[in-house]
Formats: sequence, C-alpha cells, structure tokens
Amino acid sequence: MKTEHAVWIAVSFVILFIVWKTLEPLITPIIFALTVAYILHPLHERLARKLDTNKSAILLSALMTLLLIGFIFGMVLWFRDVTRSLVIYINEALNWFLSLNLPPDIGQSAAILIERVSEKMSEYILNYTLSIPKLLLQAIVFIAVFYGILVHSRALSEELYALLPEERRDLGIELIEKAKYTLNAILRTWLMLSIFKGFLLTLGFYVFGVTNLSGAIAAGIFCIILELLPVIGGWIVWIAGAIYLFTQGNIFAGIMLSVYGAILISPGPDITIRPKLVAEGAKINPALALVGIFGGIMGFGIKGLIIGPVALGLLLTLLEEWKEQKKKG
Repeated sequence: MKTEHAVWIAVSFVILFIVWKTLEPLITPIIFALTVAYILHPLHERLARKLDTNKSAILLSALMTLLLIGFIFGMVLWFRDVTRSLVIYINEALNWFLSLNLPPDIGQSAAILIERVSEKMSEYILNYTLSIPKLLLQAIVFIAVFYGILVHSRALSEELYALLPEERRDLGIELIEKAKYTLNAILRTWLMLSIFKGFLLTLGFYVFGVTNLSGAIAAGIFCIILELLPVIGGWIVWIAGAIYLFTQGNIFAGIMLSVYGAILISPGPDITIRPKLVAEGAKINPALALVGIFGGIMGFGIKGLIIGPVALGLLLTLLEEWKEQKKKG
C-alpha cells in the first residue's frame, strides 16, 4: 500500500512538472489574461444580462484583439523610439533623485535598487517583445485564455467554492471574500487608475506639443510606473512637461498642460476618485506596494508588476485572518 501511494505521488509530481514546463513559456500572457478578465468581469456580467454570456465574451475578446493588434503594430513602428525615450526619462529621474540631500546609505541603496529594476525591465523587453512571432503567439494565448475565463467564470467560481473543505468552509469563504477586496484594491482600483492616468498623460504630452508620439507614449509609461509607487505620482511628469514648454517660450501650452495635468492626472483624481474607491474598501498598503512592485519585477520580470503586489496583498490577508482566528480562539 505504501509503495502504491509513493508511486502515485511520484506520478503526480511528474505530471505537474510536465504541465509546468508546458505552461512556463506562456505564463506571462496567461497571468495578464487572468488579470484583465478579472478587471473586466463586472462589465462582462452587465453585458451578459443584456446579451448572453457567449456574446458578451466574444464582444470583449474582439475588443481586446483590436487593442492587441494596435499594440503589436505600435511595437513594430515605435518600439525603439519609445524605449530610448523611456530610458532617458528614467535616467533623468534617477539623476534628480540622487541629487537630493539624502543620507549616503539611503541614496546608495535606492540608486542600486532603481538601477537593477530598470535593467531587469529593459532585459525583459529586449528578450521578449522584440520577437514578433513570439509576441503573436503570446497574443493568441492571451485572447484564448481571456475568452475562456469570461465564458466559464461562473463555473470556475462554483468549482473554487466546491473545493473548500466542509469542516472549515466558513473560514474558506471568509478568506475568499477578503481576497476579493485585496484583488479589487490592487487590480481594479490601483492598477487601472494608474493606467488611466498614463493614457491621459500620453494624450496631453502629444496634444500640447511637449514631444512626438513615441516620446508621449514613453512619458505615459513612466507616469504609470511613478503612479504605482507610494507618495510619488504622475504629477512629476506633467510638471516637468509644463516647465519644458515654459522654457521653450510656449506659455499658453504650458498653462493648458498644467491645468490639464492638475485636473485629470494628479492631484485631481486623487482628491475626487480615489477617496470613493478607498471608501469601498480599496486600500493599498504603501510599503506592500513598494516591495511588491520592485520585488516582483526583479523576481519575475514585467509580469512581477502584477504578481508581486497581488501575492503580498493576499499574504497580508491570510495573516490578518489568522490573527482574527487566534483571537476568537
């Protein structure tokens, strides 16, 4: 009996290893598909009530396909220029940060950390996104997983609850509900708001003539990165753009960009939109966000931007629930 048990364990490990090696090259599009499907699931539910589940999933998948085609097309046309501009922005920001009167140990540690993260992101981009065939394959996997999750979301949810052990079912349900709050805070609030601000900043930089389209896209990406960090935000980018316009003698455009940035990028949304989201339970621990972003990128590449904060957020949820259970006794 022990021999049979050991054989089944060995077979299970072999199967899991083969499955992992099969999915490993495609783990990035799978993670992003899971993330986007989770973010858009409320919209899918609303559309499904008016249409049906399949039609809603097809419609959203078609929209995502168009966005991916535009993204790949943009990668082909603007990748080098965007990357070059992004590196310039990061280096300028790093030089400004190091010019502050920080204690030597803190300044040196911060410089090493930022440099390593920058190198990791650049390495990931060069290794994975310059290969158009690989990018196309990842796009196909993304759409397939995205569609499958939307179509079977209800069945997947029921299956998750069915896996909970009966003796601790209440605890399992409570953990799942708290995990939902964490995921909503990180993905639907924090990440989506940052991406929205990055898009608006790209639009503003291009419309007000701060830079060309490639530079504006790079500025938007840089804005998203800064918005994901605690304390720092996208206001740094639009202020830098406005100062540039003023120094070039384009006073009107500088004033318009300042108004645009203050209202739509930062601090406008932080005063109007973010408090409402926070009131709904969407709080982000600043230390958790910082460690999750940098640790995730250094450990997993660009997908770590999602893996790191989400994993730490769920771990914090588990620890809080464990403390509550200990108090109950």
